Amino acid sequence: MHSTLTTRTMPQGERVEFWRETIGEMFVPLEFEADDTGAFCADLQHAPMGVLDLMTLSASAHTVIRSERLARQSDADYFMVSYQISGQGLLRQGDREARQNAGDFVLYDSTRPFQMGYAADFSKHILRIPRSLLNAHFSSPERLCGLTIHAQSGPGILLGGMLNSLANSGGGMAPQVVEPIANALIELVIGGLQSLPQADQCEPSKLQAFHLARVKSYILQNLGDACLNVEKVAQALRMSVSSLYRVFENEPQPLAQWIWSQRLQLCQRDLKNPALKGRNIGDIGFDWGFSNCTHFSRAFKRETGLTPKEFRQQHLSLR
Repeated sequence: MHSTLTTRTMPQGERVEFWRETIGEMFVPLEFEADDTGAFCADLQHAPMGVLDLMTLSASAHTVIRSERLARQSDADYFMVSYQISGQGLLRQGDREARQNAGDFVLYDSTRPFQMGYAADFSKHILRIPRSLLNAHFSSPERLCGLTIHAQSGPGILLGGMLNSLANSGGGMAPQVVEPIANALIELVIGGLQSLPQADQCEPSKLQAFHLARVKSYILQNLGDACLNVEKVAQALRMSVSSLYRVFENEPQPLAQWIWSQRLQLCQRDLKNPALKGRNIGDIGFDWGFSNCTHFSRAFKRETGLTPKEFRQQHLSLR
């Protein structure tokens, strides 16, 4: 459900302090300084998006600082994406300085000090992402903080379109579509980050290895299911299809091919087993997820150079 906070109904003298408290609750504790306290005005919309939070901020010129002291005292552990809608923004984190124009977005880390400044009226979207979601794709996502992904990039264009539509939707989405939309937002952010040259410096994460083992384990336990495919694996493990492919991107075989390869290996095992020599060859194929004898025979010969019958005869005659 969308919620809105605004200074417009408050006396001028109370707005700055109210806003300092508001951003501390909605984002992280920050030091706040308005360029013109007498005319300061700000509006903030908040829309939970599954595991994400989407906020849209419009405000007068101001500066916020996440000091070392505030970062040390807070337990907030997020990555934030700042997408500039209008006006210009400046982010400093670590030794980087990122300037944002309309359509640009940049990642920053809530656990480390940063400073953001706006010299005039502006508006932007802020997407709050749990650290674990980016850690699943990058070993050190903090290396990518403070680097601008520009408006003309594909991810920038697509992300802006989605964020604008979501911010204008008024929270009228069915609950069952929230998670797929959140996954799509994450994928666009990841795509933008992966377009940065610095992304190549990030080693594959241990968490990615964990996900790979988890995916393979689920598949091996369900190879007998003729309906098992990439989409069903993604649904069962609560992952997007693109995330699933990304987990497999450094493997020798694509995911779908690996599934069929594992099925064929188990068929080979059973065809070589003397204890199963009386079992119908077609039934062995059905046991491991093949639903068509012709498909099974063709796939098996493509893999081994022999038909299932020839393979069984060759191996059992050696015993």
